[in-house]
Amino acid sequence: MNEDTKFLLLFGSIFGGVGSVFAVIGIIIGMNTRSYVATAIPAQGTVIDLVEHSSVDSDGHYSYAYYPIVQFTTRAGEPTVFESNSGSDPPGYTRGDQVEVLYRPDKPRSAKINSWLSLWLLPLIFIGLGSIFALVGGIVLVKLFPALMNPKRAL
Repeated sequence: MNEDTKFLLLFGSIFGGVGSVFAVIGIIIGMNTRSYVATAIPAQGTVIDLVEHSSVDSDGHYSYAYYPIVQFTTRAGEPTVFESNSGSDPPGYTRGDQVEVLYRPDKPRSAKINSWLSLWLLPLIFIGLGSIFALVGGIVLVKLFPALMNPKRAL
């Protein structure tokens, strides 16, 4: 097996393996989200504040995202406040916005805003990128297959 074949075999295996793992993680996150949506109780909430979170990249540049703080009342009459798990810049919400909230009665502070971004973006990113990586790795391995079956044949 020549050096090019070894490199392509390693490249295809790593890309295919990492991509498959990412896609499976995305599927698991998506299944958990689907289960959450199916069992959660809806409520009407109000954005009462926005919290700015910052991060610094390797070049020292700051980026900011604004996460809504939402207040709602559970069916049991308990007022609850939570910070959304997703933020954006520019802010996706303003103070006073009405939003639909999904919560579980046993963990109302773990509520989520019922929006596509909050619920489905993360699994979609994992599944999408994972599938692309798995596809690229798979194509490389399929193209390499004849050379692996007949080591005397050059690429």
